[in-house]
Amino acid sequence: MADAIINKTTKVMSLDMSQYRGVLKALSQMDKEAQLELKDDVHAISKWTAQGIVYASYDAFMPAQAAIVASTVRANRDRLPNITIGGSKGRASGGANAGQLLYGNEFGGQRNAYNSQSAFPNGGYRFPARSPREGRGNKGWWIFPSLVKMQPMIRKRWEDAVNKVMDNWARTSI
Repeated sequence: MADAIINKTTKVMSLDMSQYRGVLKALSQMDKEAQLELKDDVHAISKWTAQGIVYASYDAFMPAQAAIVASTVRANRDRLPNITIGGSKGRASGGANAGQLLYGNEFGGQRNAYNSQSAFPNGGYRFPARSPREGRGNKGWWIFPSLVKMQPMIRKRWEDAVNKVMDNWARTSI
């Protein structure tokens, strides 16, 4: 079904996994208590990240749409910090849900395209203008820039949590 709309997107703030595969393998071999302790610590990091994204929505170009999208940001519980944004929760006045607004509100829409889906027939725009190019895609307006700002702290907090759990596990497993 080519016309299917993606309603839910999970963004895993992954570090360079080629460096961390050994760490993840070691974590999976720990006892359940140590794994749960790590998941609790990482969930706190994910909650902090989700809160930062919600705060970033306050400065978005179209704050009403951003508020609908931000209402769906939630932290997931895993060994790596990750959040989920989008889904069918939150409805705009035209019936669109947060998942349908997510990419248009974050990356913008075409302003000069004839019959563009980002413009209303009677004037006005559904989404902000396209965000600037960066790498192979677009920079984004509020989600991705806030993740880029938070990434060094996310990495540091995750590494500290892993080191704490590994130290505790090594001390108790001897």
